[in-house]
Amino acid sequence: MLNDFERKILRIMVNYAGQRRRLPRMDELENKTGRSRAYIHESLLELERTGHIAWENRSTLEGIQILQAWEQAQQPIRKSQPSGDSVKYFTDY
Repeated sequence: MLNDFERKILRIMVNYAGQRRRLPRMDELENKTGRSRAYIHESLLELERTGHIAWENRSTLEGIQILQAWEQAQQPIRKSQPSGDSVKYFTDY
């Protein structure tokens, strides 16, 4: 599961790729997130470790490939079943 900052970087990269047809530069990520290069670099490594990006040439951000644009749901969302009285109203009347 990604932390908030990793999720934020992933969303920024996905949005840049969709809108500007390129990935953001490191200075743009620093500007958008307000974090240091070292912290951004660690987060990018975590995104690679979790399989969200592929990053072969770590000296530049240009070679990053986005593999998953969002997190996979951990558990399926289950809706609660309505109480028997409300279902009975619609089926009996």
